[in-house]
Amino acid sequence: MDAPVSIDLMKPLTKLVDVIANAIGVLYEPHQLVRMAHAEAKADRIKVIEHAKTEAILANDIDKYSQLSAIEKRMVIIEQKRQANIMNIIGVATQLIKNEKDITSEPVNPDWATRFFDISQDISDEAMQNLWGRILAGETKQPGSYSLRTLDTLRNISPEEAALFEEMANFVLYNGSHFIFNGSYHKLEQLGIMYYKIATLIEAGLVQPGSTVRHHFYIKDNKPTNHYMSYANYIVEINQPTNLPTLSMPIYILTQMGQEIYGLIQPKPNLEYLALIAQYLKKNGDPKIRYAPIQNINSDGTIQYDEESLVDL
Repeated sequence: MDAPVSIDLMKPLTKLVDVIANAIGVLYEPHQLVRMAHAEAKADRIKVIEHAKTEAILANDIDKYSQLSAIEKRMVIIEQKRQANIMNIIGVATQLIKNEKDITSEPVNPDWATRFFDISQDISDEAMQNLWGRILAGETKQPGSYSLRTLDTLRNISPEEAALFEEMANFVLYNGSHFIFNGSYHKLEQLGIMYYKIATLIEAGLVQPGSTVRHHFYIKDNKPTNHYMSYANYIVEINQPTNLPTLSMPIYILTQMGQEIYGLIQPKPNLEYLALIAQYLKKNGDPKIRYAPIQNINSDGTIQYDEESLVDL
């Protein structure tokens, strides 16, 4: 007998059920996300092959019968693998979303859901299934989070490229866009940021091509100006006096697809990296650069932190 499902779990899981049902035409229940997908469609295809095999027997065409039997066997094996892949991905999404409370009632685009399962059914690597499960959970929670272009980009990314992106995500900063610092090359190499890794991510469509892009920090209204960047779970505050020239640093920028996938990752901050950036920005003056743990990110994107916890870089 099925275990009871609490009312708190019904809303997020019911929405996930709707996404799945609309995409692959199967009715799921919130506490039974374990049913066979595409059962009727597979049965119809098997019936066609069985009919052709019967005709081959009547015509005494043993070769054709053998070929059809091989096709049928291969089709069943492929569909079994695809079904296992889908269920693993759904399982990841279920665990992520079942306790969510902040979930919008906006429906997921049916075309998006169909494309998602058309692609993800052929994802068999466990780490990549985990990534696809997180995408399904994220899109269910907030439709429009992941574009169709991102799905198409992700389908062509190897597990090795995904692991490399997760490694480089530990160095992503945000100030209007997501980027990786590209100065002090030899010191960056010591931290593991090497150009061949960036080049691989450029080829994968996760980082924009070009190594001459710079991020600028401008004085506002001819007054001392505070600039802010977020880095993993830290806020970085840059105080720029009016007597300093415009501050800037070379960067690699993530593509839109890279930014969307970055949102799935929990980066591990490296304070040596922040110190290196601070050292670079202080080459042309002495801006005051400090950092502090982020306490909360509000719905409007503003960041809360304790000013008394700021530490100099």
